[in-house]
Amino acid sequence: MVNRAERPASTRHLSWNRTALCCLLLTATSACATFRGNSAEGESAGGTYMPVTISGLPDNLQRGAESALQIHGNKADSVLEARRRATQAADTLQEYLASEGYFAAAVSPELVESTDTRPRLDVSVGERFRIASIKVSGTDDVTPQAQQRIRSALETLKPGAWARTTEIEALESLLLRQLQNSGYAFAESKGIDALASRADKNVELTYNMKPGELVRLGEMTIPDGLRTKDKAIRVLQNWDEGDLYSPEKMETLRTRVRSTGLFDGIGVEINEQPDADGTNPVDLKLSEGKRRTIGAGLSYSTSDGAGANASWERRNFRGMADTLGVEAQAATLARHLKVTYKRPNIGRYGRTLTAEAGVRDEETDAYDLKGIKVAANLAQPFNKNFTLSAGAAVDATRSTDYELRAQGINSLQDQVTLSFPLGANYDTVRNPLDPQGGNRAYLGVEPGFSFGTGTVASYTRIQSSVSTYKKMTKRLVAALRLEAGSFLGDDSVPVDRKFYSGGGGTVRGYDYQSLSPKDPKGEPIGGDAMLNVSGELRWRKSEHWGYVAFIDAGAADSDLETAASSMRSAFGLGVRYYPGFGPVRLDIATPLNPREGDEPVHLYISIGQAF
Repeated sequence: MVNRAERPASTRHLSWNRTALCCLLLTATSACATFRGNSAEGESAGGTYMPVTISGLPDNLQRGAESALQIHGNKADSVLEARRRATQAADTLQEYLASEGYFAAAVSPELVESTDTRPRLDVSVGERFRIASIKVSGTDDVTPQAQQRIRSALETLKPGAWARTTEIEALESLLLRQLQNSGYAFAESKGIDALASRADKNVELTYNMKPGELVRLGEMTIPDGLRTKDKAIRVLQNWDEGDLYSPEKMETLRTRVRSTGLFDGIGVEINEQPDADGTNPVDLKLSEGKRRTIGAGLSYSTSDGAGANASWERRNFRGMADTLGVEAQAATLARHLKVTYKRPNIGRYGRTLTAEAGVRDEETDAYDLKGIKVAANLAQPFNKNFTLSAGAAVDATRSTDYELRAQGINSLQDQVTLSFPLGANYDTVRNPLDPQGGNRAYLGVEPGFSFGTGTVASYTRIQSSVSTYKKMTKRLVAALRLEAGSFLGDDSVPVDRKFYSGGGGTVRGYDYQSLSPKDPKGEPIGGDAMLNVSGELRWRKSEHWGYVAFIDAGAADSDLETAASSMRSAFGLGVRYYPGFGPVRLDIATPLNPREGDEPVHLYISIGQAF
């Protein structure tokens, strides 16, 4: 604090504190207090109210003042309590006015004589103060990059602006971030000195920064005694030793460690003492979580039937952050058992190998199929949103020969299909079970060969989908999905390689696979193209309940143009219950352009949003 005798009487120099600055400009002996409008004191079932009335406050400050002064509770029980509240309210209002630049404002509480009326605060706001100058001390020796960032930060608040507390303090935070982003990990602010002139109605600001030493990142140290092998953790490191520190690097490291799903507790600390090579070690603090997860679910729809599924997962199976999972499903239309092994970060961060083996049995109106499948897939993200993948699969099936069935001949076909699926995925959605915003896009291309009884068929199957989610208001989300598919090549392939539409996963309100080409007997057969569109408005009424209105449309046919012209649509309403892990969904849908024989209403129950 600078000695007041060294300054003209009209100025005061002090470390930044908005309440103290306001009070000092008025009198050197007055006591300043802060009244928190939402404090526990005085709270009851009486609701929110203003403890005082205000006189002399300009209209543009009225709303902010009322917000600062509102409290929860009932009116005062005694005159002493009413006087105490009035004094505290006056101090709070004076602090609010100072935060808006009215440092010379005067607030006088009326003497309270009764609890029957609210006391009045008489306000004289005076003139608003501006910023006269802004300086930064302690940064003369920082790197040129840091100095440039400081100059950029100073562009956000310039002399001549109103001396508003929020903007002054925001600049302090920004200066600190810019130093940290420039490699000064232990930078700190020593406060803001403010020289306020009542005569000139302005404030001279000096930001006192202490950058500390420039930090270069060194070795990442890993706690002893973890089940996870060091190799599986070191691959998460996102810097080369000697790189400059940045908060973004440390946050990325936390995100990578968190994404493994192995740790309940995660800490990242920079060692303040550099090693002999001048780099600062990065210490990981990790606490491993449970390794096993068991899950189960139920679903039901009038078009797809009932189903139940169960899963078991063992994380960190071999200490390499890998996962072994078993999934089983028993439903009206399909049964399957699948074992999946996933090994992340092979050779570099993000590169993931997924291998699976399973058996399945499907009985639908379009086909009957039994199969055994073995597949492997390698995925590589190129940034946090975009991933490419490539794989290979061998699928042995016994299925209905839909071409013979179209001729009235019932026959089964044994086939072995070798395929090489390629995929590109873009995803900015944060909550997969209940998206609130973001976009998803997927493009899959599957070339393959099928060897059957006396036949060899080659094909290419292309499938794409785009979904977008937009938060219209705090409680309303709009969701839109478009799916398209195309089949090129020989028809003598397993029946599940073709496209089908209708049912809970595509167009609610119609029977499963019913919006697909039909054979002479009226049974659905696969199409060479598919087009589906869905739109939803999702309203979250409360913490546990929400409602949905939706429209679905789609069809499968011989080509995309024909599928588009033959699309049928349905409208529906839904209820969502949110138990805490994701919504439980109940939808009711009805066809908008039904055909003869279509049911008027279909019901769907499952976990998670429709898309």
